[in-house]
Amino acid sequence: MREKPLILIADDIEEFREIISAKIAAAGFDFVLAKNAEEVVQKASELLPDLILMDIRMPPGKSGVEAALSIKENPKTKDVNIIFLTNVNDPWPGMAGDKQMISKELGMQGFFDKGQDLDDLIKKIVGVFQDISATKLK
Repeated sequence: MREKPLILIADDIEEFREIISAKIAAAGFDFVLAKNAEEVVQKASELLPDLILMDIRMPPGKSGVEAALSIKENPKTKDVNIIFLTNVNDPWPGMAGDKQMISKELGMQGFFDKGQDLDDLIKKIVGVFQDISATKLK
C-alpha cells in the first residue's frame, strides 16, 4: 500500500511535465514522468500507478489514445485510472460529442483541456480519488 497516490504524467512537452509535476507534488501526490506512448505503457505495467494523466497526442509513435487503450486491454493494468489531456480543439476528428463523454465512453475517467487553470486539474484529480475511495467503501 502506498503512502501517497502515484500519478504517472505522460506528455511529450517537457515544460508541461515540469509545471504539472510541481503542481501535483504541491498537492501532496507522488509522480513519475513519461514522454511518449511506449514509455507510459511500460511504466504503467511496472509501477501500477493510481492515475495516469495522458496527453492525447505525443508524436512520434502511438497516440495517447492508443496507449490508453493498450493499458486498458492489459489484464494487469486494466483498472488503472486515466484522464486524457490535450490543448487540441478537436482531439477526436470525426467523433462528435462532449469531450468528457467521449473520454468516458473510451473507458477513461475524463478529459482536461491543458489551456484551463491547472488548479482545476488538481481538483479533478482529487475528485477521481474521492470516487475511488467511495467505490471501495461500497
